[in-house]
Amino acid sequence: MKSLNTILEAHRRERDRTLKRTFVSRQLGGPLSKSLSSNLVKVITGPRRAGKSTLAFQVLADKRFAYLNFEDDALRGDEVTSDELIQALEAVYGKTDFLFFDEIQNYPHWESFINKLHRREYNLLITGSNSRLLSRELGSALTGRHLSFELLPFSFQEFLLALGKKKGDDPHLFQRYLSWGGFPEVALGGAEPSGYLRTLFDSVVLRDIVTRHRIRLSTAIHDLLNLLMNNAACRFSARSLERSLGSLSTATIQKFIAYCREAYLVQDLQPYFFKPRMRVKADRKIYAFDNGFISAKSQPATSNDSRLLENLVFVELVRRGFQPNIDLFYYQTRSGTEVDFLIRKGSKNLELLQVTQNLSSLKTREREIRALLQGAKELNIRKLTVITLDTEEAIRESGTQIRVIPCPTWLTSGS
Repeated sequence: MKSLNTILEAHRRERDRTLKRTFVSRQLGGPLSKSLSSNLVKVITGPRRAGKSTLAFQVLADKRFAYLNFEDDALRGDEVTSDELIQALEAVYGKTDFLFFDEIQNYPHWESFINKLHRREYNLLITGSNSRLLSRELGSALTGRHLSFELLPFSFQEFLLALGKKKGDDPHLFQRYLSWGGFPEVALGGAEPSGYLRTLFDSVVLRDIVTRHRIRLSTAIHDLLNLLMNNAACRFSARSLERSLGSLSTATIQKFIAYCREAYLVQDLQPYFFKPRMRVKADRKIYAFDNGFISAKSQPATSNDSRLLENLVFVELVRRGFQPNIDLFYYQTRSGTEVDFLIRKGSKNLELLQVTQNLSSLKTREREIRALLQGAKELNIRKLTVITLDTEEAIRESGTQIRVIPCPTWLTSGS
């Protein structure tokens, strides 16, 4: 086995090579940079290959820092103690101001290790690809002594910046983003989208779900995810999935979806009801954390653009800080019509959003507007928005203003 110092020397060379690269600025870069002066542990979570490590290198580029990548199998075993790691860090890197630990969840008992370093007043920045694991264990180990930053794949603005574009008015570029999402390797043209995303998706399932949770029904969880990807932006219930799959109980399906949510593959969305118990019992909608997963893993019988558009809006709302099932829901009116998204803040209802490719069909126009007006009346909301592929107009109906905005404009305007 290689000596610990030899392993860390390799990590140091990896750090130095990475720092020579040109980075694409990320919107989280500013807030994360400002947080470096805090003595709290800085935690970056998000999907694998979304750019967490690159963001950390970006904000630490002009700082003295040590780097450890816990994707390295040599650092995962119990035979490497935390004290040995600290001694090796000091031997290889000398005096530093920051410690950067990548994919920390792979290190056994990592939470006690981080707690020990925090007590010794090290300034720590860590990344991880499992949202629940990190939040649950850090919450227990550090009891609030950490700052969380969630990094998703490139936003549309970051996608344009990566390609050297200032405006999002090129329909071909938007179609590319709509279909294949924002994972950096795909956005920058470094990988063939379909094959890369299928491989990434299957790797996450294997490493972060099947292996981590010791699941023996690996075929069943793949079947479940394929079904969910083919029904993205649609309603589902555990019972309906049980009938479709035939091999999993509702309890197992709910557990598997929770694992997939923690691994940043999918997110379920509840309808809004005043009584929380009604939200829990109702059918939910399912979304992927990146549109590219839908395009790579689903086999739609017809055009996928309608579901991709709604999924894209969902991911952007999450990126803007709205938490699913806390201040982001879908809404079903008393007459049974559906509004795609309800945005809340605390006890206040802020905005209703509908997503549709266009309003050229009279039937579609009447359906979308009727749902918005009914929802607005029931929830006492004045801000109503319809997000389309390329239509922009202002609709005045029953004394209420409805803004119709193209998705590229909405994505780049931040409102």
